[in-house]
Amino acid sequence: MTGEAAGAAADAGPVGTEPLPRLVGSDEESFTGAELRRLTARVRAHNLPAEPGRVALDIAEVVISLALVVLYLWGFGGPVRELLGSDATAFGLGPGLVQALVLALAVVGGASVALRLGPAGLPAAGVRWWVPTAADRTGLISPSMVRSVLVGIGAGLVVGGAPAALAGLAPAGIVVDAVLGGAVGLLVVAGAGVLQVTGIASGSLPGRVLDLLLAAVPVAGLGLALWAPAWAAWAVPWSVPAVLAAVGVVALIVWARGLDRLRAGALRARASAALQASAALLSLDGGGVSRALGTGPTASRAFGWVPRAARGPVGALLAADASLLLRSPASLAALLALACTGAVAVQVPALADGIGLWAVLAGVGYAGALAGAGGPRAAGENPRLDALLPLGARTTRAVRAVWPVLSAGVVLLLVAVVGGVGPWLGVAAPAAVVLGAAAIRAAYRGPVQWDVPMIATPAGAFPTGLVLHRIKGPDLALLGTIPLAWAVVTGVTPALVVAQVLAAATAVWRAAR
Repeated sequence: MTGEAAGAAADAGPVGTEPLPRLVGSDEESFTGAELRRLTARVRAHNLPAEPGRVALDIAEVVISLALVVLYLWGFGGPVRELLGSDATAFGLGPGLVQALVLALAVVGGASVALRLGPAGLPAAGVRWWVPTAADRTGLISPSMVRSVLVGIGAGLVVGGAPAALAGLAPAGIVVDAVLGGAVGLLVVAGAGVLQVTGIASGSLPGRVLDLLLAAVPVAGLGLALWAPAWAAWAVPWSVPAVLAAVGVVALIVWARGLDRLRAGALRARASAALQASAALLSLDGGGVSRALGTGPTASRAFGWVPRAARGPVGALLAADASLLLRSPASLAALLALACTGAVAVQVPALADGIGLWAVLAGVGYAGALAGAGGPRAAGENPRLDALLPLGARTTRAVRAVWPVLSAGVVLLLVAVVGGVGPWLGVAAPAAVVLGAAAIRAAYRGPVQWDVPMIATPAGAFPTGLVLHRIKGPDLALLGTIPLAWAVVTGVTPALVVAQVLAAATAVWRAAR
């Protein structure tokens, strides 16, 4: 028998039998997205069986948490109403304006988060194992869409109802304002989902627009507080949330029908951003959250004259940090928003002088210094950046403090001009230096020391290493602005100015070490 004949006989199998049919895939036997999810859930439940009473404990925890929130709001409502009602000035910062500002900030902030993270997606494991299969995207992604909608509605209910409760509305008014917030939350999440499936959310233009709107809300609030009469607490008619809910339902249908158009690259980017944001939130890392949300520089060619103006290593370092600040619309919008927020806050009598004024100045000034410290944060995360410069480590850190100091000074100056609280400017100028140095200390604080022993408390383990890591920066801002606090309480004196200057010099020396 020849070789070809032997091969044919082997393929045919034993004498008297037919050859086996060739295996061919069938689309009817493929798993759908829902079936793949259910199969994975069954395997997970088999490997990790549920503990007895776990569901009851989870429900009890949610009920107790909601009850505590309601009690806190009930307790804070009276003091807040007295605080806003005791305004003896002619400014219009009333409870109605506070309601409007809270709702507007929540809408813009929620839209920014939903747009950058993507309201529909898969976890990292799902992107790796499920997306390469032939399963439909709608069946895979629909649970995340439902969760996002529920989170948006729940957050809207809180944002709409809590200010109404603090303003002292009747239960009917609180309910209608809460429903308004829920309808707005549905509309925001569904609208972000429509932008996600159409591909518009992948561009930088929507993010820039939201950054500008986020800065415009405090500006509008400041204008209304200064030049408009005080708003009383309000409750919208039922027709308004009904219309918004109807529009949100239409957007939700359009979003659900377009889930199959989501590409694997978009799902992978969304999973990575969500993982980074959740890890940063658990670590209380505000910079990590900003990086995950993609709020970094977006204009790589703007202000090209700034790098060309650099002369020498110090000039190059200043030009690099200035370019990073000027090319970041989010940072510039944050500076404007912080200044207007501080100017609105000092219209409240309890915050117009004394310790309240110091708390506002130190808070918005330190936040402004952090907004201008993009370069130091990048250098703190990657020490090789400073190692490339022909400067010493202390000199480099001291030079990098220039722009945080200026950004803090600009915020304090705008608060003083708009709020009419200018007698302490002689102390506020060196206080801005302290706040800038505190931002440098926070940028270079290094990784968290997880080997520090934890402290057992009745509320659980106390992460000592994380807390000690996070207070680096705020501790310097708190201690270094004690002369400023003294000045706003007792008045500005030459001794307090000298004390604040000495505190500024000490803060710069401490931050540069």
